[in-house]
Formats: sequence, structure tokens, C-alpha cells
Amino acid sequence: MLCFEVWKNGEKLTTAGVSETGVLSFILSWVGKEPNASSFAASSTDAIPGIHCSVGGIEGINHVSWHETDQLKIGDELRVRLISSDHSDPSIRSETPPRGNPDWSKKYRPE
Repeated sequence: MLCFEVWKNGEKLTTAGVSETGVLSFILSWVGKEPNASSFAASSTDAIPGIHCSVGGIEGINHVSWHETDQLKIGDELRVRLISSDHSDPSIRSETPPRGNPDWSKKYRPE
């Protein structure tokens, strides 16, 4: 199967992969909400405010997650390597959305 092998500063974080059909994602995002947020983030010696990294996807109808962090600093190196493997690491979370639940439908499928 196709897998994402994810590394941080030379340390392997996870190998993520889904079976025959699904979605696999690596998302690195930053949101600056205050004036000068980018300058403040770039000069931070601690974890960068507003940064988030996640490795996840969808397998069948389940939303799965292998890794999440907001503890990234200036100078951290993230690497995603595409590999072929017979197995992936176990996910840290798997959730089945409550399809057919009227409350879920109202929240996620606005008319």
C-alpha cells in the first residue's frame, strides 16, 4: 500500500497508510490572528503560536489520525517520504461519523 513516512528532525514520527480505498493526508498549517503575527512567530524560540501539523485520513467511513502536534519551533525539519509497505503504524485515533444521525446531518450538511 502507499504510505506516508513522516519524520521530524531525523526522528521517524509515524508511517501512515490506508487499505485499498481512502484518503491519506499530511497537513502543516499556520494561522496568525494578531497584528505582526508572522514576525512574532518567526522570532519565537518556543513552539510557534498558531502552527499545527497532522497526519490523518479516511479509511472506509472512519476518520483516522496517526500524529498531531502544535509543538513545532523555528528550525524544525519535517520530511514526508512516500513509500510502499505491507503495513502502516496503528492509528492513534479512529472515529466513525454518526451518519444518519439527524443532529450530525444538520451540523455537517446545511441545507
